[in-house]
Amino acid sequence: MTLVMVRAVIREDKLMDVLTALVSHGFTGATVYRAQGMGGEGGVVSIRGSARPVLIPRTVVEVVTDEKRAEEVTKIIMSAAKTGEVGDGRIFVIPMSAAIRIRTGEFLSE
Repeated sequence: MTLVMVRAVIREDKLMDVLTALVSHGFTGATVYRAQGMGGEGGVVSIRGSARPVLIPRTVVEVVTDEKRAEEVTKIIMSAAKTGEVGDGRIFVIPMSAAIRIRTGEFLSE
């Protein structure tokens, strides 16, 4: 089994929509944390004539899944997180070499 991590950087207010959609499709494991970043919105604001970077609050959702289900996870997240406005976020699919369950030491990859 080849594992991948699907990492989605989304709007904070879309978190519950994304988690609800994932659970309703049988994906019950996810890691969530808050982040800040700048991207499509520009990430820069002009104050008294000088450009200053602005970090936008975001939420990161990570789901580790079988490579065969990665496309399904990305479609679920895209559908639940999309507003159609600039700043909806990004999804990254990252290959994983291993995952190990701490409690048992079991390797969850090939």
